[in-house]
Amino acid sequence: MKKLNCLKFGLFILALGIVSNEAIASINVYGRLDLAITSDDKDSGSETDVVSHASRIGVKGSQIFDNGVSVIYKYEWQTDPVSGDNVFKQRNSYVGLKGAFGKVFMGIHDTPTKKAQGKIDLFNDTAGDIKNILWGENRSKKIVQWTSPKANGFNISTMLILEEGDEEAFSVSLDWKGKLAGNKAHFSVAFDSEVPQKGYFFDTTRFAATIPLGKPITLGVIWQESEDTTGKYDDDGYVVSLKMKMSKKAAFKVMYGESDMIRAGGELTGIGFDYKVAKPLKLYLNYVDKSYADSSKESQHIMAGLQYKFSLDMF
Repeated sequence: MKKLNCLKFGLFILALGIVSNEAIASINVYGRLDLAITSDDKDSGSETDVVSHASRIGVKGSQIFDNGVSVIYKYEWQTDPVSGDNVFKQRNSYVGLKGAFGKVFMGIHDTPTKKAQGKIDLFNDTAGDIKNILWGENRSKKIVQWTSPKANGFNISTMLILEEGDEEAFSVSLDWKGKLAGNKAHFSVAFDSEVPQKGYFFDTTRFAATIPLGKPITLGVIWQESEDTTGKYDDDGYVVSLKMKMSKKAAFKVMYGESDMIRAGGELTGIGFDYKVAKPLKLYLNYVDKSYADSSKESQHIMAGLQYKFSLDMF
């Protein structure tokens, strides 16, 4: 099965390469390798391991037509170069159109509510991901999304989700990106209506803000409330993060969150240090503590990792 997946991927890349430049205006093959040595301390015992933090490879591109409309596409897979498990697990993948009307696309994609977090989750894709305490971190299937053009820094994203047959769900967000006191800022409000997650259907309201506190420090805040249609889950929660640039290459980061959403008494604490060797290469050292009312679910994680991003324009 793994060989068949590899063959499919190879044939896909080859097919892209032999199509004429007139048919495909741009192709970009990109990816990320993120590997770490981890020390995990759980109720069941301690373990040292080498893990992949959502390493991935993808193909994306666009073609612009005479009328100014472009076709856009992306196909991305998560890979595991350490254990070989989940070879080519599908991530955000879509095809659509882009123009004066904004963007419209279909496929699999993170919901606008998930995307509202921006860069607040400083331990994304690791044991410290905010999905450990908050609902709403969804990559939904069978979606149709429209994202408006930006106007004065504002834009709207609306997603229709047909993942559960005749059950329709929606996710919408209003975002503003701009500068405060000369530094980048981001504010978002998002709402999910009956979005499926782990066998339930959730209504979620999320507020998120990334606020610069002077040039070297960025504050991130998320507050949200989630309720499923059965009434089993009805909780709120928050996450606060702080990232401080110590130099052009080094940064210190800390994050804390509280919520009863996933498990009662959930608390997530992360402390880390990033060092950017070069633009595509980063080293990091993280400590994450997850605690719950049920102490048997608690865990601590230390990870020393390397993240390398690559990109190749084929045309």
